[in-house]
Amino acid sequence: MEAAIAAHGLRKRFGSFDAVQGIDLIVKHGEVLGFLGPNGAGKSTTMRMITGFLAPTAGSVRICGTDMLADPLKAKEHMGYLPEGAPCYPDMTVAEFLGFIGAVRGFSGAERARRVDAAVERTNLQGVYHQPIETLSKGFKRRVGLAQAILHDPPVLIMDEPPTVSTRTRSTKCVNSSAPWPRTRRSC
Repeated sequence: MEAAIAAHGLRKRFGSFDAVQGIDLIVKHGEVLGFLGPNGAGKSTTMRMITGFLAPTAGSVRICGTDMLADPLKAKEHMGYLPEGAPCYPDMTVAEFLGFIGAVRGFSGAERARRVDAAVERTNLQGVYHQPIETLSKGFKRRVGLAQAILHDPPVLIMDEPPTVSTRTRSTKCVNSSAPWPRTRRSC
Protein backbone atom coordinates (compact mmCIF):
# COMPACT_ATOMS: atom_id res chain seq x y z
CA MET A 1 0.00 0.00 0.00
CA GLU A 2 1.24 3.46 -0.90
CA ALA A 3 2.09 5.91 1.84
CA ALA A 4 -0.55 8.56 2.52
CA ILE A 5 2.16 11.25 2.27
CA ALA A 6 5.72 10.86 1.04
CA ALA A 7 8.07 13.83 0.77
CA HIS A 8 11.70 13.50 -0.22
CA GLY A 9 14.37 16.21 -0.22
CA LEU A 10 11.74 18.93 0.19
CA ARG A 11 13.36 22.34 0.11
CA LYS A 12 12.11 25.91 -0.23
CA ARG A 13 14.31 28.91 -0.77
CA PHE A 14 13.09 32.52 -0.78
CA GLY A 15 15.91 34.56 -2.29
CA SER A 16 18.93 33.78 -0.16
CA PHE A 17 16.84 32.44 2.75
CA ASP A 18 16.35 28.68 3.15
CA ALA A 19 12.89 28.35 4.72
CA VAL A 20 12.87 24.56 4.46
CA GLN A 21 16.10 22.61 4.14
CA GLY A 22 15.64 19.09 2.78
CA ILE A 23 12.76 17.42 4.62
CA ASP A 24 12.13 13.71 4.17
CA LEU A 25 9.01 12.17 5.65
CA ILE A 26 6.64 9.30 5.14
CA VAL A 27 3.21 9.20 6.74
CA LYS A 28 1.40 5.87 6.57
CA HIS A 29 -2.37 5.46 6.54
CA GLY A 30 -3.84 5.87 10.00
CA GLU A 31 -0.84 7.79 11.34
CA VAL A 32 -1.09 11.29 12.76
CA LEU A 33 1.83 13.65 12.31
CA GLY A 34 2.24 17.04 13.92
CA PHE A 35 4.86 19.68 13.20
CA LEU A 36 6.15 21.46 16.29
CA GLY A 37 8.54 24.38 16.28
CA PRO A 38 8.93 28.10 16.80
CA ASN A 39 7.46 30.72 14.49
CA GLY A 40 9.42 30.88 11.26
CA ALA A 41 10.65 27.28 11.49
CA GLY A 42 9.05 26.32 8.14
CA LYS A 43 6.01 24.36 9.36
CA SER A 44 3.41 26.20 7.26
CA THR A 45 5.76 26.41 4.28
CA THR A 46 6.24 22.65 4.42
CA MET A 47 2.48 22.07 4.58
CA ARG A 48 1.91 24.41 1.64
CA MET A 49 4.45 22.45 -0.40
CA ILE A 50 2.94 19.10 0.59
CA THR A 51 -0.54 20.32 -0.38
CA GLY A 52 0.61 21.76 -3.71
CA PHE A 53 -0.12 25.38 -2.87
CA LEU A 54 3.56 26.32 -2.99
CA ALA A 55 6.08 24.84 -5.40
CA PRO A 56 9.21 23.49 -3.74
CA THR A 57 12.63 24.71 -4.82
CA ALA A 58 13.70 21.06 -4.79
CA GLY A 59 12.30 17.69 -3.81
CA SER A 60 9.14 15.71 -4.42
CA VAL A 61 5.78 15.07 -2.78
CA ARG A 62 3.42 12.17 -3.35
CA ILE A 63 -0.09 11.96 -1.93
CA CYS A 64 -1.44 8.40 -2.01
CA GLY A 65 1.16 7.56 -4.64
CA THR A 66 0.33 10.50 -6.92
CA ASP A 67 3.10 12.99 -7.67
CA MET A 68 1.93 16.44 -6.57
CA LEU A 69 4.01 18.26 -9.19
CA ALA A 70 3.17 15.95 -12.11
CA ASP A 71 -0.58 15.58 -11.42
CA PRO A 72 -1.71 18.09 -8.78
CA LEU A 73 -5.45 17.72 -9.42
CA LYS A 74 -5.38 13.96 -8.92
CA ALA A 75 -3.16 14.30 -5.83
CA LYS A 76 -5.55 16.86 -4.33
CA GLU A 77 -8.51 14.50 -4.80
CA HIS A 78 -6.94 12.38 -2.06
CA MET A 79 -6.50 15.27 0.34
CA GLY A 80 -8.48 17.69 2.47
CA TYR A 81 -6.66 20.87 3.45
CA LEU A 82 -7.43 23.38 6.17
CA PRO A 83 -4.96 26.26 5.85
CA GLU A 84 -4.22 28.55 8.79
CA GLY A 85 -6.49 31.34 7.52
CA ALA A 86 -9.32 29.09 6.34
CA PRO A 87 -10.63 30.62 3.11
CA CYS A 88 -14.35 31.20 3.10
CA TYR A 89 -16.60 33.61 1.24
CA PRO A 90 -17.78 35.88 4.08
CA ASP A 91 -21.05 36.92 2.44
CA MET A 92 -22.17 33.32 1.91
CA THR A 93 -24.04 31.39 4.55
CA VAL A 94 -22.49 28.19 5.85
CA ALA A 95 -25.06 26.24 3.79
CA GLU A 96 -24.25 28.15 0.59
CA PHE A 97 -20.49 27.83 1.06
CA LEU A 98 -20.51 24.10 1.75
CA GLY A 99 -22.92 23.54 -1.14
CA PHE A 100 -20.52 25.48 -3.38
CA ILE A 101 -17.55 23.40 -2.19
CA GLY A 102 -19.55 20.23 -2.84
CA ALA A 103 -20.24 21.39 -6.41
CA VAL A 104 -16.57 22.26 -6.94
CA ARG A 105 -15.69 18.76 -5.75
CA GLY A 106 -18.04 17.34 -8.39
CA PHE A 107 -21.03 16.35 -6.25
CA SER A 108 -24.62 17.20 -7.15
CA GLY A 109 -28.17 16.57 -6.01
CA ALA A 110 -28.80 14.17 -3.16
CA GLU A 111 -25.14 13.11 -2.95
CA ARG A 112 -23.99 16.70 -2.42
CA ALA A 113 -26.73 17.30 0.18
CA ARG A 114 -25.76 14.09 2.02
CA ARG A 115 -22.09 15.05 2.12
CA VAL A 116 -22.84 18.59 3.29
CA ASP A 117 -25.17 17.28 6.01
CA ALA A 118 -22.55 14.78 7.19
CA ALA A 119 -19.79 17.43 7.31
CA VAL A 120 -22.08 19.84 9.18
CA GLU A 121 -22.99 17.19 11.73
CA ARG A 122 -19.39 16.06 12.07
CA THR A 123 -18.23 19.62 12.84
CA ASN A 124 -21.28 20.67 14.90
CA LEU A 125 -22.34 23.53 12.62
CA GLN A 126 -26.10 22.92 12.79
CA GLY A 127 -26.76 26.02 14.91
CA VAL A 128 -25.07 28.40 12.46
CA TYR A 129 -25.95 26.65 9.20
CA HIS A 130 -28.01 29.54 7.79
CA GLN A 131 -25.80 32.38 9.10
CA PRO A 132 -23.46 34.39 6.89
CA ILE A 133 -19.88 33.30 7.52
CA GLU A 134 -18.82 36.89 8.26
CA THR A 135 -21.07 36.87 11.35
CA LEU A 136 -19.45 33.79 12.87
CA SER A 137 -16.85 33.69 15.62
CA LYS A 138 -13.30 32.70 14.73
CA GLY A 139 -13.93 29.23 16.16
CA PHE A 140 -17.00 28.65 14.01
CA LYS A 141 -15.18 29.95 10.92
CA ARG A 142 -12.48 27.34 11.58
CA ARG A 143 -15.16 24.67 11.82
CA VAL A 144 -16.56 25.77 8.46
CA GLY A 145 -13.04 25.41 7.07
CA LEU A 146 -12.77 21.94 8.58
CA ALA A 147 -16.16 20.97 7.14
CA GLN A 148 -15.03 21.94 3.63
CA ALA A 149 -11.83 19.95 4.10
CA ILE A 150 -13.65 16.72 5.01
CA LEU A 151 -16.68 17.10 2.73
CA HIS A 152 -15.28 14.79 0.02
CA ASP A 153 -14.16 12.15 2.55
CA PRO A 154 -10.43 12.37 1.80
CA PRO A 155 -8.02 9.68 2.99
CA VAL A 156 -5.48 12.41 3.87
CA LEU A 157 -6.33 15.46 5.98
CA ILE A 158 -3.81 18.26 6.44
CA MET A 159 -4.53 21.06 8.91
CA ASP A 160 -2.35 24.09 9.54
CA GLU A 161 -3.20 25.40 13.03
CA PRO A 162 -6.10 22.95 13.51
CA PRO A 163 -9.18 23.93 15.51
CA THR A 164 -8.76 23.21 19.19
CA VAL A 165 -11.17 21.18 21.22
CA SER A 166 -11.65 22.56 24.69
CA THR A 167 -11.95 20.11 27.56
CA ARG A 168 -14.09 22.49 29.62
CA THR A 169 -17.58 21.11 30.13
CA ARG A 170 -19.27 24.38 29.06
CA SER A 171 -17.59 24.28 25.66
CA THR A 172 -19.02 22.47 22.69
CA LYS A 173 -16.89 19.91 20.95
CA CYS A 174 -15.45 20.96 17.62
CA VAL A 175 -15.72 17.54 16.04
CA ASN A 176 -18.54 15.12 16.69
CA SER A 177 -16.77 11.77 16.66
CA SER A 178 -20.05 9.82 16.71
CA ALA A 179 -21.48 11.53 13.61
CA PRO A 180 -21.59 9.34 10.52
CA TRP A 181 -19.14 9.85 7.68
CA PRO A 182 -20.62 9.92 4.18
CA ARG A 183 -19.28 6.39 3.57
CA THR A 184 -16.73 4.00 4.93
CA ARG A 185 -13.39 5.74 5.42
CA ARG A 186 -11.27 5.15 2.40
CA SER A 187 -7.57 4.82 1.96
CA CYS A 188 -5.54 5.72 -1.10
